[in-house]
Amino acid sequence: MMMLPNNILSLLQFFTLLYLFTVTFASTEETTSLLKWKATFKNQNNSLLSSWRSRTRITHDGTGTELYALMVGMNNLSGTIPPEIGNLTNLVYLDLSINQISGTIPPQIGSLAKLEILHIFDNHLNGSIPKEIGYLRSLTDLSLNSNFLNGTIPASLGNLNNLSYLYLYENNLSGSIPAEIGKLVNLIEVYLSRNQLTGHIPPEIGNLTNAKVFYAFFNELYGPIPTEIGKMKSLQNLSLQTNNLSGLIPKTIGDLTELKLLHLYANQLSGQIPSELGNLKNLDDLELSHNKLTGPIPITIGDLTELKLLHLYANQLSGQIPSELGNLKNLDDLELSNNKLTGPIPITIDTNDTVSRLDDEESNSEFLSDFWKGALMGYGSGLCIGLSILYFMISTGKPIWLARIIVELEHKMMMGRRKKQRRQRNQKKK
Repeated sequence: MMMLPNNILSLLQFFTLLYLFTVTFASTEETTSLLKWKATFKNQNNSLLSSWRSRTRITHDGTGTELYALMVGMNNLSGTIPPEIGNLTNLVYLDLSINQISGTIPPQIGSLAKLEILHIFDNHLNGSIPKEIGYLRSLTDLSLNSNFLNGTIPASLGNLNNLSYLYLYENNLSGSIPAEIGKLVNLIEVYLSRNQLTGHIPPEIGNLTNAKVFYAFFNELYGPIPTEIGKMKSLQNLSLQTNNLSGLIPKTIGDLTELKLLHLYANQLSGQIPSELGNLKNLDDLELSHNKLTGPIPITIGDLTELKLLHLYANQLSGQIPSELGNLKNLDDLELSNNKLTGPIPITIDTNDTVSRLDDEESNSEFLSDFWKGALMGYGSGLCIGLSILYFMISTGKPIWLARIIVELEHKMMMGRRKKQRRQRNQKKK
């Protein structure tokens, strides 16, 4: 069989699509809008249309066909989304993801009343999320992450009562999390992380009883963690780290018995670690480091037999290390340094099988040694001087934004070192 060159295949695809767009669509308005939009794309090279896919179906009255799915993800498309997008009123699935599309999301997108899936993630979009998105009552999946969107999360999102997946992470969104999010009772996954969100976490999130993932880390949220969070009974992953949250860790978190991951590190949380955390029998990752927690480590932590990672370092914890931690047979990573703990290390803790850091002074010097070594080896002396200045600023407690960046850097370095140590330990066992 004779193989056709790629450029000829692309041309065939192009003319085939043109035929579909101009002949078989029932709506000439759809045809005109789509062809006009295609003409705006700036990077029309030979491979452009290799993953341009569309789906049509026969209309209910049998008189023609209608476009219900348009998938142009993972191309090299640039340009903007035109207002004429609103004319594609039969669309159910629109995927423009992983391109270089810029400009704003036009408010006319709110005319796509049948739309169920909207993927525009990983582009160069800016401007605000139009409130008209709240008209898309059929929407189940909204993915706008990894762009440059700014402004607030529109309260009109609360109208999307069929929404199951909300991905807004890695943008420049500001303002508070709207209380209307509590109306989205069908949400399964919520990703709001890596924005500039401020204000309190609304207590209405307690209504999200079907949510399995709630990520709002690396924002500027402040105030207490609402006790209503304990109503999110289906929650498996909760990440609120690297914010400015304060107050107590609510005891009601102990009601989240499906929880596997709990990240609250790098906040301003105070008071004692609630003993109710011992109810989280499925938990395998607990990170509460870099807070202002006081009092003893509750012995109920020893009931978390699935736990693989326990980070409580850089707090103000006191008292002895409970021997019950020896029950954590699956524990790979234990971090208790930089506290006010006293007494001996319990013999029940097998430090040969657990990568642990219990001694404050030793762990501090170890971290700094690795920190400066990485700076010198990876970046050279110029940045090393800068990092020295940064370390001085972080050690004196200001400014806050630098502190948050360094804490996150420390956490990543620590996790990398732990993985290396585990590999080395496993090799020795072999």
